[in-house]
Amino acid sequence: MMKLILMLFMSISLMKFKSIKFSKSIIMFCASSYMLTMLLYYSSNMWIGGGLFFMDYYSYMLVILSLWISGCMLIINMADLMELMVLGLMNLLMLCFFSMNLMMFYLIFEASLLPIFFLILYGGYAYERYEAAMYMMMYTAVSSVPFMWVLIMLFFEYKSLMIMMLIFLNLKLDSVMFFLCLMGFMVKLPTFLFHIWLPKAHVEAPVYGSMILAGVLLKLGSYGMLRMVQIFSYNTIQWSHMMITLGVIGGILMSLLCLIQVDMKMLVAYSSIVHMSLLISGMVTLTKMGLIGGLMMMLAHGLCSSGLFYIVNINYECFGSRLIYLNKGSMSINPSLSLMWFLMCSSNLSAPVSLNLISEIFLLMGLMSWSVSVMGMLMVMCFLSATYSLYLFSLSQHGESLVLQMNYKNVFVKDYFMLILHWIPLNFLFLSMGMFMM
Repeated sequence: MMKLILMLFMSISLMKFKSIKFSKSIIMFCASSYMLTMLLYYSSNMWIGGGLFFMDYYSYMLVILSLWISGCMLIINMADLMELMVLGLMNLLMLCFFSMNLMMFYLIFEASLLPIFFLILYGGYAYERYEAAMYMMMYTAVSSVPFMWVLIMLFFEYKSLMIMMLIFLNLKLDSVMFFLCLMGFMVKLPTFLFHIWLPKAHVEAPVYGSMILAGVLLKLGSYGMLRMVQIFSYNTIQWSHMMITLGVIGGILMSLLCLIQVDMKMLVAYSSIVHMSLLISGMVTLTKMGLIGGLMMMLAHGLCSSGLFYIVNINYECFGSRLIYLNKGSMSINPSLSLMWFLMCSSNLSAPVSLNLISEIFLLMGLMSWSVSVMGMLMVMCFLSATYSLYLFSLSQHGESLVLQMNYKNVFVKDYFMLILHWIPLNFLFLSMGMFMM
C-alpha cells in the first residue's frame, strides 16, 4: 500500500509540475514520508524519537489515508502557497497520529488548525469565508482548552502523559472533567450539538480545503476520541448510554436535515455529521466490533466524503451553481460523470461492496451487543442515510435540464482520474479484510 502511495505522488508530481525543482521537492517529501512510515512500522519495539513518537495499527492506517488524500489533492491546480499549506498540514497530521505523549498530541492537534484556517481564508471566494474561518478557529480552539487543563492535572498526579501508560492505568475522572476532556474532540469530529462550524467551513472552503477537512482533519477528532475512551474506560462505560443516545438521535436529526437541503455541498457536509455520529456511538461501546468498525468508518468516510466534495465541485464548475434544482438533468448532458455520481452516492449509502457497508455492519453489531433496545432507532437512521443519498443522486442527475448545453463546460480526464482514485480503494479494501483484524 505504501509503495502505491509513493508511486501516486511521483506520477502526480511529474505530470502536473513543470518545474523540476518543485517536482523534486514533492518526490523528496514522498520518499521521506515513506521512509518515516516504514521505519516506524518495522521498528522492533515501535518506539522512536526519544519517547515522543510511536505507532500502532490505528495510527498507521490513518497515516496511509492522509498520504493518499494529499496525493489526490496535488492533482488540483492551486497556488504555490496553498500547496505548501497542504504539504505542511500533511506533515503535522503524520506527527499528530504518531504522537506518544498527550501534550505533544495536543500541541500538534492545535497547530494543525492553522493551515486549514489559511486554506479557508485565502482559498475561499465569498466574503463569508472570514466568518467561516473564525467560526472554525473559535469553536475548535476554545473547546480544546479544558483538555489542556485535564492534561496538567494528570501530569501533577501521575508524573507522566505517555498514552500507553495511561491506558494501562485505567484512569477514572470526575464526570465534569471527563466531558471537558472530550469536548475538544467532540467539536473536532463533530458530533451533534457541536457541529455548527462544519457546514460553514465546508461551504466557504475551496475544493481542496473541503477534501482535506473531511478526508483527514476530522479523523483527528476520531483518533483523539479513540484514545480518550481507551484511557478513561471506566468513565466511558458509565456514560456510554448518554453518548450513544446523543449519537443515534443526532444522526437521525441530521439525516432529516439533509433531506431539506438544496445546496449539494451543504448536504455532503451534513452527511459527514451523520457518519461521525454512528462512528462515536459504536466506538464508546468499547467492543472489538465497535473499535474495528470505527477504524473502517474513518477510512471509508475519508475516501467517500472527499470524493463527493470533489464531484460537487465538478458540477459547480460545469453549471456555475451548487443548487440541486439547477443541476437537474446532468445525466442527459454528461452520462460519464453521472456514472461517477452513481458510484460515489452508492458508496455513501453503504451499498455492497464498499467499505462503508462493512464498517456500518461492524458498528451496528457493536451497538446491538451493547443493547438491543437501540435497534429501532438504528433502523430509522440507516433508512434515512440511504434516503438522502438517493435524494442527492436522483434530483441532480434525472429530470429536465434547466441549463443550456452550450453553457456547459467540459470535464477533464484528470477529474475522472481523481474520482477513480477515491472509488477504487473504497470498494476493493474488502478483499483484504484480515488486515483490520490485527
